[in-house]
Amino acid sequence: MTFKRMVQKMAKHRILLVDDDTDILEINRSFLTNEGYDVSVATNIAQTLQKVETNSYDCIVLDIMLPDGNAYDLPSKIHVYSNAPIIFLSAKDQLEDKITGFKAGGDDYMTKPYNLPELSARISAHIRRNMTRDGFLMEFPPLTMNVKTREVTLNDVPVHLTNREFDILRLLAETPNVIVPFARIYSHVWGDDGLCDNHLVMVNISYLRKKMEKADPTVQFVKTEWGSGYSFTYPPIRNTMRAE
Repeated sequence: MTFKRMVQKMAKHRILLVDDDTDILEINRSFLTNEGYDVSVATNIAQTLQKVETNSYDCIVLDIMLPDGNAYDLPSKIHVYSNAPIIFLSAKDQLEDKITGFKAGGDDYMTKPYNLPELSARISAHIRRNMTRDGFLMEFPPLTMNVKTREVTLNDVPVHLTNREFDILRLLAETPNVIVPFARIYSHVWGDDGLCDNHLVMVNISYLRKKMEKADPTVQFVKTEWGSGYSFTYPPIRNTMRAE
């Protein structure tokens, strides 16, 4: 499986494309689907509102001129149901048009003709920013954790963790550079306030470390605090010997 396919398998952010030009709509849909997005389409305001009311989207891309109205009126109605970022697309390239779009509630404005890879990059950036604001992303460059989807990437390489491995990493990352005792990890992850099984914690930490080392052997985030527990160290420890 290629890296791109791995990313696509992990991340299926939902996008709503709105344009009355079905040819452009299909080109955009095909490209963004190939980029790994789950893409829905609408061709007018009525369809857009119906879809937003009944579905959840991570980003909405709106052409401004639609057959049943002006898309500038849509953000306030969309935000009743969704906080998804909105990107306006328009042939209007005057500064006043862009300002109108932002004042209407748009998060971005691209003029036609536009570059599809740039559109994809902007969609990704807005989704990332929105998820960080909502507390879904924990970012410790080069490590990113999505607490909603439980996905982890290290230097953009997916790290496939079990639920318990993810819970351990998240617990440690919530208090960087602070020792988290064995008992705290065991109680939080296994839900058992009884006798702590230090060995079970150590085994899962070992698996977690191996998976992270496979993604990037030059950095270490999980530090052993001998006799006490573990800590999430940030900035990460640099394994210079492994970088050579």
